[in-house]
Amino acid sequence: MGEDKMSKIERHVLANRRTVIKGLGAGALALAAPAILRSAHAQSKEVVYATWGGSWEDAIRKVWFEPFTQQTGIRVKTIQGPDYGKIRAMVRAGKTEWDVVEVNPDFQWTGPREGLLEKLDYSIIDTTELAKEEDFKTEYSVAEGLWSRVICYNTKKFPTGSHPKNFVDFWDLKKFPGKRVMYTKANGGILEAALLADGVHRDKLYPLDVDRALKSQDKIKEHVLWYDTNAQAVQYMQDEQGVMGLMADGRVQFIKDKGAPVEIEFQDSQLTWTSFVVPKSPPNKENAMRLINHMISVESQRLIGLEFTYGLVTPKAYDLLPPGRADKLTNGPAQKGKAIVMNEKWWGENQPAVQDKLNAWRIL
Repeated sequence: MGEDKMSKIERHVLANRRTVIKGLGAGALALAAPAILRSAHAQSKEVVYATWGGSWEDAIRKVWFEPFTQQTGIRVKTIQGPDYGKIRAMVRAGKTEWDVVEVNPDFQWTGPREGLLEKLDYSIIDTTELAKEEDFKTEYSVAEGLWSRVICYNTKKFPTGSHPKNFVDFWDLKKFPGKRVMYTKANGGILEAALLADGVHRDKLYPLDVDRALKSQDKIKEHVLWYDTNAQAVQYMQDEQGVMGLMADGRVQFIKDKGAPVEIEFQDSQLTWTSFVVPKSPPNKENAMRLINHMISVESQRLIGLEFTYGLVTPKAYDLLPPGRADKLTNGPAQKGKAIVMNEKWWGENQPAVQDKLNAWRIL
Protein backbone atom coordinates (compact mmCIF):
# COMPACT_ATOMS: atom_id res chain seq x y z
CA MET A 1 0.00 0.00 0.00
CA GLY A 2 1.42 3.36 -0.96
CA GLU A 3 1.91 6.08 1.66
CA ASP A 4 -0.51 8.39 -0.18
CA LYS A 5 -3.36 5.96 0.52
CA MET A 6 -2.55 5.46 4.25
CA SER A 7 -4.77 6.76 6.99
CA LYS A 8 -3.43 9.32 9.46
CA ILE A 9 -3.11 6.58 12.09
CA GLU A 10 -1.15 4.31 9.72
CA ARG A 11 1.18 7.16 8.78
CA HIS A 12 1.79 7.92 12.46
CA VAL A 13 2.63 4.25 13.22
CA LEU A 14 5.01 4.06 10.25
CA ALA A 15 6.81 7.27 11.28
CA ASN A 16 7.27 5.97 14.82
CA ARG A 17 8.61 2.67 13.51
CA ARG A 18 11.20 4.48 11.36
CA THR A 19 12.28 6.60 14.34
CA VAL A 20 12.75 3.50 16.49
CA ILE A 21 14.72 1.68 13.80
CA LYS A 22 16.92 4.74 13.24
CA GLY A 23 17.56 4.99 16.98
CA LEU A 24 18.40 1.33 17.20
CA GLY A 25 20.83 1.69 14.31
CA ALA A 26 22.60 4.61 15.98
CA GLY A 27 22.77 2.75 19.26
CA ALA A 28 24.16 -0.34 17.59
CA LEU A 29 26.85 1.74 15.95
CA ALA A 30 27.65 3.38 19.27
CA LEU A 31 27.95 -0.02 20.93
CA ALA A 32 30.08 -1.30 18.09
CA ALA A 33 32.43 1.71 18.08
CA PRO A 34 34.61 0.65 21.06
CA ALA A 35 35.06 -2.78 19.50
CA ILE A 36 36.06 -1.18 16.21
CA LEU A 37 38.52 1.12 18.00
CA ARG A 38 39.92 -1.78 19.99
CA SER A 39 40.42 -3.73 16.79
CA ALA A 40 42.18 -0.81 15.13
CA HIS A 41 44.34 -0.31 18.21
CA ALA A 42 45.26 -3.99 18.31
CA GLN A 43 46.33 -3.79 14.67
CA SER A 44 48.51 -0.69 15.21
CA LYS A 45 51.62 -0.73 13.05
CA GLU A 46 53.63 1.75 15.08
CA VAL A 47 55.72 1.84 18.24
CA VAL A 48 57.10 5.06 19.74
CA TYR A 49 60.64 4.89 21.11
CA ALA A 50 62.25 7.61 23.27
CA THR A 51 66.00 7.74 22.76
CA TRP A 52 69.01 9.89 23.63
CA GLY A 53 69.42 10.53 19.92
CA GLY A 54 72.51 11.53 17.97
CA SER A 55 74.88 8.92 16.55
CA TRP A 56 73.38 6.32 18.89
CA GLU A 57 69.94 6.81 17.35
CA ASP A 58 71.45 6.50 13.87
CA ALA A 59 73.05 3.20 14.87
CA ILE A 60 70.00 1.59 16.45
CA ARG A 61 67.74 2.71 13.62
CA LYS A 62 70.02 0.95 11.16
CA VAL A 63 70.60 -2.32 13.03
CA TRP A 64 67.53 -2.62 15.29
CA PHE A 65 64.58 -0.65 13.97
CA GLU A 66 64.86 -1.21 10.22
CA PRO A 67 65.16 -5.01 10.54
CA PHE A 68 62.29 -5.02 13.06
CA THR A 69 60.06 -3.12 10.65
CA GLN A 70 61.00 -5.43 7.79
CA GLN A 71 60.16 -8.49 9.89
CA THR A 72 56.94 -7.23 11.50
CA GLY A 73 55.62 -4.32 9.45
CA ILE A 74 55.67 -2.21 12.62
CA ARG A 75 57.20 1.23 12.11
CA VAL A 76 59.40 2.64 14.88
CA LYS A 77 58.89 6.34 15.52
CA THR A 78 61.61 8.00 17.60
CA ILE A 79 61.43 10.85 20.08
CA GLN A 80 64.66 12.50 21.27
CA GLY A 81 65.21 13.10 24.96
CA PRO A 82 63.80 10.40 27.28
CA ASP A 83 63.13 12.85 30.10
CA TYR A 84 61.86 11.40 33.40
CA GLY A 85 59.77 14.50 34.05
CA LYS A 86 57.99 13.99 30.73
CA ILE A 87 57.21 10.38 31.68
CA ARG A 88 55.75 11.55 35.00
CA ALA A 89 53.64 14.22 33.32
CA MET A 90 52.27 11.89 30.64
CA VAL A 91 51.42 9.04 32.99
CA ARG A 92 49.82 11.24 35.64
CA ALA A 93 47.73 12.99 33.00
CA GLY A 94 46.64 9.64 31.58
CA LYS A 95 48.10 10.61 28.19
CA THR A 96 51.11 8.35 27.67
CA GLU A 97 52.61 8.92 24.22
CA TRP A 98 55.74 6.75 24.41
CA ASP A 99 55.89 2.95 24.23
CA VAL A 100 59.55 2.15 24.98
CA VAL A 101 62.06 4.39 26.71
CA GLU A 102 65.80 3.89 27.15
CA VAL A 103 66.79 5.03 30.63
CA ASN A 104 69.67 4.99 33.04
CA PRO A 105 69.20 2.17 35.55
CA ASP A 106 68.28 4.41 38.47
CA PHE A 107 64.84 4.61 36.85
CA GLN A 108 64.45 0.84 37.30
CA TRP A 109 63.67 1.67 40.93
CA THR A 110 62.33 5.21 40.68
CA GLY A 111 59.75 4.40 38.00
CA PRO A 112 58.01 1.47 39.77
CA ARG A 113 58.11 3.27 43.12
CA GLU A 114 56.16 6.15 41.59
CA GLY A 115 53.79 3.88 39.66
CA LEU A 116 55.07 5.08 36.29
CA LEU A 117 55.95 1.80 34.57
CA GLU A 118 54.28 -1.27 33.12
CA LYS A 119 55.48 -4.71 34.11
CA LEU A 120 57.28 -6.28 31.18
CA ASP A 121 55.64 -9.24 29.47
CA TYR A 122 58.20 -12.02 29.67
CA SER A 123 55.92 -14.33 27.72
CA ILE A 124 56.92 -12.14 24.75
CA ILE A 125 60.38 -10.98 25.86
CA ASP A 126 62.83 -13.89 25.85
CA THR A 127 65.67 -13.32 28.34
CA THR A 128 67.21 -16.78 28.05
CA GLU A 129 70.48 -15.39 26.64
CA LEU A 130 70.57 -12.25 28.78
CA ALA A 131 73.66 -11.91 31.00
CA LYS A 132 72.89 -13.12 34.52
CA GLU A 133 74.07 -9.93 36.22
CA GLU A 134 72.15 -8.67 39.23
CA ASP A 135 69.62 -5.98 38.28
CA PHE A 136 69.89 -6.60 34.52
CA LYS A 137 66.34 -7.93 34.68
CA THR A 138 63.52 -6.76 36.92
CA GLU A 139 59.74 -6.91 36.67
CA TYR A 140 59.80 -3.49 35.05
CA SER A 141 63.08 -3.33 33.12
CA VAL A 142 65.62 -5.24 31.09
CA ALA A 143 69.20 -4.23 30.26
CA GLU A 144 69.88 -2.59 26.91
CA GLY A 145 73.68 -2.25 26.85
CA LEU A 146 76.82 -1.57 28.87
CA TRP A 147 78.64 1.72 28.62
CA SER A 148 81.07 3.91 30.49
CA ARG A 149 81.53 7.58 31.07
CA VAL A 150 85.15 8.33 30.30
CA ILE A 151 87.60 11.18 30.36
CA CYS A 152 88.07 12.40 26.81
CA TYR A 153 90.49 15.09 25.71
CA ASN A 154 91.49 17.18 22.70
CA THR A 155 94.70 15.75 21.24
CA LYS A 156 95.68 19.11 19.73
CA LYS A 157 95.70 20.71 23.18
CA PHE A 158 97.09 17.72 25.05
CA PRO A 159 98.95 15.15 22.95
CA THR A 160 98.61 11.60 24.19
CA GLY A 161 101.17 11.01 26.93
CA SER A 162 100.88 14.54 28.28
CA HIS A 163 97.11 14.39 28.63
CA PRO A 164 94.88 14.32 31.75
CA LYS A 165 95.10 10.76 33.10
CA ASN A 166 92.58 10.87 35.97
CA PHE A 167 90.17 13.24 37.70
CA VAL A 168 92.91 14.88 39.76
CA ASP A 169 94.33 16.02 36.42
CA PHE A 170 90.84 16.86 35.17
CA TRP A 171 90.53 19.33 38.04
CA ASP A 172 94.01 20.82 37.45
CA LEU A 173 93.29 24.12 35.69
CA LYS A 174 96.90 25.26 35.63
CA LYS A 175 98.36 22.19 34.00
CA PHE A 176 95.34 21.59 31.76
CA PRO A 177 93.62 24.93 31.04
CA GLY A 178 90.37 25.14 29.11
CA LYS A 179 86.69 24.29 29.28
CA ARG A 180 85.47 20.98 30.71
CA VAL A 181 82.37 19.35 29.20
CA MET A 182 80.09 17.86 31.89
CA TYR A 183 76.52 16.56 32.23
CA THR A 184 73.75 18.48 34.00
CA LYS A 185 72.26 15.28 35.45
CA ALA A 186 73.27 14.57 39.03
CA ASN A 187 73.75 10.90 38.23
CA GLY A 188 75.88 11.76 35.20
CA GLY A 189 79.13 10.99 36.99
CA ILE A 190 80.15 14.50 37.95
CA LEU A 191 79.80 14.03 41.72
CA GLU A 192 81.80 10.80 41.70
CA ALA A 193 84.44 12.57 39.60
CA ALA A 194 84.54 15.50 42.03
CA LEU A 195 85.08 13.18 45.00
CA LEU A 196 87.85 11.27 43.23
CA ALA A 197 89.50 14.60 42.40
CA ASP A 198 89.24 15.49 46.09
CA GLY A 199 91.06 12.35 47.18
CA VAL A 200 88.22 9.94 48.01
CA HIS A 201 89.15 6.32 47.29
CA ARG A 202 87.11 4.62 44.59
CA ASP A 203 85.93 1.97 47.05
CA LYS A 204 84.64 4.63 49.46
CA LEU A 205 82.49 6.69 47.09
CA TYR A 206 79.06 5.49 48.29
CA PRO A 207 77.01 6.77 49.91
CA LEU A 208 78.08 9.96 48.14
CA ASP A 209 79.08 12.94 50.25
CA VAL A 210 77.17 15.41 48.10
CA ASP A 211 78.25 18.54 49.98
CA ARG A 212 81.91 17.58 49.68
CA ALA A 213 81.43 16.83 45.98
CA LEU A 214 79.86 20.23 45.31
CA LYS A 215 82.63 21.96 47.23
CA SER A 216 85.10 20.18 44.98
CA GLN A 217 83.05 21.20 41.94
CA ASP A 218 83.38 24.83 43.05
CA LYS A 219 87.03 24.70 41.99
CA ILE A 220 86.18 24.26 38.30
CA LYS A 221 82.62 25.60 38.15
CA GLU A 222 83.49 28.63 35.98
CA HIS A 223 85.33 26.38 33.53
CA VAL A 224 82.50 23.95 32.73
CA LEU A 225 80.37 23.70 29.58
CA TRP A 226 77.21 21.95 30.76
CA TYR A 227 75.36 19.62 28.41
CA ASP A 228 71.79 18.32 28.58
CA THR A 229 72.12 15.72 25.82
CA ASN A 230 74.91 13.52 24.53
CA ALA A 231 74.54 15.12 21.11
CA GLN A 232 75.30 18.49 22.67
CA ALA A 233 78.40 17.09 24.39
CA VAL A 234 79.61 15.67 21.09
CA GLN A 235 79.18 19.06 19.44
CA TYR A 236 81.23 20.79 22.14
CA MET A 237 84.13 18.40 21.58
CA GLN A 238 83.86 18.35 17.78
CA ASP A 239 83.83 22.14 17.65
CA GLU A 240 86.77 22.18 20.09
CA GLN A 241 84.93 24.43 22.50
CA GLY A 242 85.82 21.99 25.25
CA VAL A 243 89.34 20.68 25.77
CA MET A 244 88.24 17.69 27.84
CA GLY A 245 85.02 16.12 29.01
CA LEU A 246 83.26 13.40 30.96
CA MET A 247 81.23 11.65 28.27
CA ALA A 248 79.79 8.35 27.10
CA ASP A 249 82.56 6.23 25.61
CA GLY A 250 80.61 5.29 22.49
CA ARG A 251 79.97 8.93 21.62
CA VAL A 252 83.67 9.77 21.94
CA GLN A 253 84.73 6.75 19.88
CA PHE A 254 82.22 7.67 17.19
CA ILE A 255 83.54 11.20 16.65
CA LYS A 256 87.13 9.95 16.93
CA ASP A 257 86.43 7.50 14.10
CA LYS A 258 85.00 10.42 12.10
CA GLY A 259 88.26 12.34 12.45
CA ALA A 260 87.70 14.55 15.49
CA PRO A 261 90.92 15.29 17.45
CA VAL A 262 89.85 13.39 20.56
CA GLU A 263 91.11 10.45 22.56
CA ILE A 264 89.89 8.42 25.54
CA GLU A 265 91.55 7.93 28.92
CA PHE A 266 90.05 4.82 30.52
CA GLN A 267 91.41 5.39 34.03
CA ASP A 268 88.49 6.05 36.41
CA SER A 269 85.94 5.19 33.71
CA GLN A 270 82.46 4.92 35.20
CA LEU A 271 80.86 1.62 34.20
CA THR A 272 77.09 1.43 34.05
CA TRP A 273 74.31 0.23 31.78
CA THR A 274 71.08 1.37 30.15
CA SER A 275 67.68 -0.28 30.43
CA PHE A 276 64.46 -0.56 28.47
CA VAL A 277 61.25 0.38 30.27
CA VAL A 278 57.63 0.80 29.19
CA PRO A 279 55.65 3.75 30.63
CA LYS A 280 52.27 3.05 32.20
CA SER A 281 49.39 2.60 29.70
CA PRO A 282 51.37 3.04 26.47
CA PRO A 283 49.50 3.40 23.18
CA ASN A 284 51.12 0.29 21.66
CA LYS A 285 51.87 -2.05 24.55
CA GLU A 286 52.22 -5.34 22.69
CA ASN A 287 54.38 -3.73 20.00
CA ALA A 288 56.60 -2.37 22.78
CA MET A 289 57.17 -5.86 24.17
CA ARG A 290 57.89 -7.23 20.71
CA LEU A 291 60.44 -4.50 20.00
CA ILE A 292 62.25 -5.07 23.30
CA ASN A 293 62.38 -8.80 22.58
CA HIS A 294 63.91 -8.03 19.18
CA MET A 295 66.54 -5.64 20.57
CA ILE A 296 67.92 -8.01 23.23
CA SER A 297 68.18 -10.98 20.86
CA VAL A 298 71.66 -12.38 20.20
CA GLU A 299 71.53 -11.27 16.57
CA SER A 300 70.48 -7.69 17.39
CA GLN A 301 73.20 -7.46 20.03
CA ARG A 302 75.78 -8.79 17.55
CA LEU A 303 74.76 -6.13 15.05
CA ILE A 304 74.97 -3.26 17.52
CA GLY A 305 78.38 -4.58 18.59
CA LEU A 306 79.56 -4.10 15.01
CA GLU A 307 78.00 -0.65 14.70
CA PHE A 308 78.72 0.94 18.09
CA THR A 309 81.13 0.37 20.96
CA TYR A 310 78.76 -0.11 23.89
CA GLY A 311 78.99 -3.46 25.65
CA LEU A 312 76.57 -6.28 24.86
CA VAL A 313 74.03 -7.75 27.28
CA THR A 314 73.93 -11.19 25.63
CA PRO A 315 77.31 -12.92 26.12
CA LYS A 316 76.83 -15.21 23.10
CA ALA A 317 76.87 -12.16 20.83
CA TYR A 318 80.53 -11.52 21.69
CA ASP A 319 81.45 -14.93 20.20
CA LEU A 320 79.97 -13.87 16.88
CA LEU A 321 82.08 -10.71 16.50
CA PRO A 322 85.15 -10.53 14.21
CA PRO A 323 88.56 -10.96 15.90
CA GLY A 324 89.59 -7.85 17.83
CA ARG A 325 86.19 -6.18 17.79
CA ALA A 326 85.40 -7.08 21.41
CA ASP A 327 88.50 -5.13 22.47
CA LYS A 328 86.80 -1.93 21.33
CA LEU A 329 83.59 -2.47 23.28
CA THR A 330 82.78 -1.13 26.74
CA ASN A 331 84.40 -3.13 29.53
CA GLY A 332 86.75 -4.74 27.05
CA PRO A 333 90.44 -5.44 27.76
CA ALA A 334 91.39 -1.75 27.56
CA GLN A 335 89.20 -0.99 30.60
CA LYS A 336 89.96 -3.98 32.79
CA GLY A 337 90.93 -2.84 36.28
CA LYS A 338 90.33 0.82 35.45
CA ALA A 339 86.54 1.05 35.64
CA ILE A 340 84.45 2.02 38.66
CA VAL A 341 81.03 0.34 38.77
CA MET A 342 78.38 2.96 39.48
CA ASN A 343 76.02 2.25 42.38
CA GLU A 344 72.80 2.70 40.42
CA LYS A 345 70.57 1.44 43.21
CA TRP A 346 71.84 4.27 45.44
CA TRP A 347 70.97 6.68 42.64
CA GLY A 348 67.54 5.12 42.26
CA GLU A 349 66.85 5.99 45.88
CA ASN A 350 68.50 9.42 45.97
CA GLN A 351 68.51 10.97 42.50
CA PRO A 352 65.61 13.47 42.82
CA ALA A 353 66.89 15.06 46.04
CA VAL A 354 70.48 15.21 44.80
CA GLN A 355 69.35 16.66 41.47
CA ASP A 356 67.54 19.46 43.30
CA LYS A 357 70.68 20.19 45.27
CA LEU A 358 72.84 20.23 42.13
CA ASN A 359 70.40 22.51 40.31
CA ALA A 360 70.41 24.96 43.20
CA TRP A 361 74.24 24.91 43.29
CA ARG A 362 74.52 25.59 39.56
CA ILE A 363 72.55 28.86 39.76
CA LEU A 364 74.42 30.25 42.77
